[in-house]
Amino acid sequence: MSKPPSRPPALLTIPDVADRLQVSIKTVRRWIVSGDLPTVRLGRQIRIQPKDLDIFLR
Repeated sequence: MSKPPSRPPALLTIPDVADRLQVSIKTVRRWIVSGDLPTVRLGRQIRIQPKDLDIFLR
């Protein structure tokens, strides 16, 4: 039998990241604008990949 394809981890919103790191939404936005925290754009929405957040935290 073949394995079903694995699903990629869910993308995080800016409020999700702020809650996880216990910082303000403004702080997360500053990290994004400065280029420190990479994002993915889906139309007008901004999302953060969990792997990018892990790299940022290291």
